[in-house]
Amino acid sequence: MKIMKYELVKNNNYNIFFDSGEVITVNSKVITDNELLLKKDIDKSLYDKILLDNHIYELYEIGIKYLKIRLRSIKEMKDYLLKKDDNEYIIDKVCSLLKENKYLDDKTFAKAYIKDKLRFTNKGDYKIKKELSSLGIESSIIEDIFMEIDDAVFEEKIKKIIDKDIRTNKKYSGNHLKNKIYNHLLSQGYSNSLIIPTINKYNF
Repeated sequence: MKIMKYELVKNNNYNIFFDSGEVITVNSKVITDNELLLKKDIDKSLYDKILLDNHIYELYEIGIKYLKIRLRSIKEMKDYLLKKDDNEYIIDKVCSLLKENKYLDDKTFAKAYIKDKLRFTNKGDYKIKKELSSLGIESSIIEDIFMEIDDAVFEEKIKKIIDKDIRTNKKYSGNHLKNKIYNHLLSQGYSNSLIIPTINKYNF
């Protein structure tokens, strides 16, 4: 099989015209990676590799678009791409490419995720950790990032919840009110190690 000519289509994609009359559209990276500009004759093995490489770049572009919405964990990306192609080998290649180009990084993702949860929600430390774990973030990464967060950040959020609960539960008092607030804080995902020292500063 012989390459006759190339024709730019759009978005760095080119049509490759073969002497057989066949035309395939590939990403420019496939052309450069396989040094096709230096070759005219293409055997079956290289032809199959061109198609595979191009499919990988197609999925890579899909991954990039998915990341434009927000950062993703590696697991999120893999799960999403597996809906497009159930070949795990190919998806792993795509994810590796995204990691190499700094589009995927679980530590960067986890830091951004935690920052958003602290800024926009009342979720506690325990719940945020559980969510990150479900997104495939390694426990060592989670713990390293949380070590960098001052407990005062969560204590302040807990105080705001306690103060609001006291204002909105005027018919309760004493241990009844304390237990009610304690259970509310648990439901928000705060750990006992943060709840108890803070709630014990209040007189109910």
